[in-house]
Amino acid sequence: MLFQTLDDKTECVGIYVDNCLHFNLDTIPESLSRTWSYAPYLRDHEVEYASLYLEGKKLNDVVPEYLKDDWTDVSKKIGAFKRSLAISQVNTNENCFFDLVPKRFLVEWCDIKNKITEHIFKTVTRPVRYKFYHHTTALLSDIANRKLNIDRRTLKSFEKDPKLGRHVTTILERPPYVKYNLFGTKTGRLTTTKDSFPILTLPKSLRSAIRPQNDYFLEIDFNGAEVRTLLGLLDKEQPNIDIHEFHLAQIFKDLTTREEAKVAFFAWLYGSSSTNKTAIAELNKFYDKDLLLNKYWKDGNIITPYGKTITGVDAHHALNYLIQSTAADLALKQALKIDYLLRERGSGSCVALLIHDAVVLDMKQSDSQLIPMLVELMSSTNFGRFQVNLSQGATLSNMRKINYG
Repeated sequence: MLFQTLDDKTECVGIYVDNCLHFNLDTIPESLSRTWSYAPYLRDHEVEYASLYLEGKKLNDVVPEYLKDDWTDVSKKIGAFKRSLAISQVNTNENCFFDLVPKRFLVEWCDIKNKITEHIFKTVTRPVRYKFYHHTTALLSDIANRKLNIDRRTLKSFEKDPKLGRHVTTILERPPYVKYNLFGTKTGRLTTTKDSFPILTLPKSLRSAIRPQNDYFLEIDFNGAEVRTLLGLLDKEQPNIDIHEFHLAQIFKDLTTREEAKVAFFAWLYGSSSTNKTAIAELNKFYDKDLLLNKYWKDGNIITPYGKTITGVDAHHALNYLIQSTAADLALKQALKIDYLLRERGSGSCVALLIHDAVVLDMKQSDSQLIPMLVELMSSTNFGRFQVNLSQGATLSNMRKINYG
């Protein structure tokens, strides 16, 4: 049975089905099965989401010709309401959308949206990666519905800083919620939406204003995620030491420091001409680029081990895209495992943020005994056991590395 959600906030339960609006889960028919987009109150329901079938395309891009006029008309009406709410400075993050719009317009909007949703399910094939999209969307929705604990006084202390002042002004105007876009990049690396708190681009100094809701932050991230992904793709054994120290000891004959080894590797990976010829030759000998490209890059398309297709890829970007996409999916898969464990435990500790290949947890002190298990979940990958780094702190900037051995 087709239906539509009226809001994507946990506490804003609203469903349109059979020309009726429901605002209580107890009154919603159990036969609901298909809708446009995910809402957190549907997490435990077996529902298919048309938006995930489109893998990043917008609903406006797929409206069938016979519904375009109706959809344009109803979208203009809903848009007018949204603009009036913005002008009136109504905080839509703190209010349910369906409480702010006349019910007759909601019914009209949902009825057309139902028809478009039905069209998508009839004409678009279910993606191979649908389950991954579904689980990841649920996690990202949970994060988006948790209000950040921001110390505004700390933020304002940077207002007169010549480099950070403009960032502070922007941040204070943004709602304190992190909203990720699963389809924002070609490779699948997460971005944030325009109305999100800018966690991925937040200067490190300003992270001191981000505090946990529970007792402390715990950050788990891979040591050299992309390098280890490359090793894994080539079926090479994962070293149990720092990856750049490994390169220094096993590959480079003329380099003397970890930093030199790191710079040389990424310059080689991204095709920089600044890499010295000796380092290039040593890396080419150890890492067989041609083997990977022959396996994963065909006719200008990359197909990763996780089934993601990246189209229109030239030779210069092929290896970079393959590694970056595979590493991004791997980090999300590990985050999903950690999220499952914490939700099963149900004590309040949770995945708070995803920052590149790092998973930031908002931990309760009573869950500290879980740390070895969390490390095990993060480090156990499809490509062998990755070494991970572990940090703990009372703010997002005041993180100190800890020994989990």
